Amino acid sequence: MKYFILFSLFTCLNLFSQEKKIIYLNENHKEVDHEAFTMGMKTGKYLDLYFENDTLVQCLLVRRRPIGRLNKNQFEKLKENLQIKNTIEDDLVVIIYYPGKDSCNKAEKYSTWNVFDSDYLKKLKKISGISHHWIYKDDENLKYYYKRKIGWKKDNNQFIEKLFFKYHYPCFSFVVIDSKGNYMAYYGEFGKQTVWELAETLKKA
Repeated sequence: MKYFILFSLFTCLNLFSQEKKIIYLNENHKEVDHEAFTMGMKTGKYLDLYFENDTLVQCLLVRRRPIGRLNKNQFEKLKENLQIKNTIEDDLVVIIYYPGKDSCNKAEKYSTWNVFDSDYLKKLKKISGISHHWIYKDDENLKYYYKRKIGWKKDNNQFIEKLFFKYHYPCFSFVVIDSKGNYMAYYGEFGKQTVWELAETLKKA
């Protein structure tokens, strides 16, 4: 039974039929009560995602800044997918990911998002050697994010999505990976300062 995703608790709960069962899940997919779910949202550490089918509504908390480590095989496949051939031992890989049009990025006008500022990549390169990639799943509305100028590339076979971005997080997301496969991701809307911050943190670690 196919699910679809919504990003607003207010919209979600107003659209759902009273006849449907609503369950609340923490980041480990363990059921919690509504109060615990709401408290988790208020911490700012989680995104709240919503899934609905004919009989059930699932309200899920997802950690906004997950960390992890790719195994050797996953990391080699990632470099192959991104066509990374020549890297320095201490380089970082940065991926900005566009999941497709949603309620957060639906504006049909050219973006003033600060990751397109001229100092964004300049500062990243001061933090570390960088292999930077702009990846998209669906290109609807992508023209407003400088598709040709930036050089966005299609996520073929949803490889990047399956590896890092399991759900459709609102707006954009990104991930920073070091040369050993350690990574830090950020789900949902962000600015250039957050990319710099995670790159610096992973570099120091």
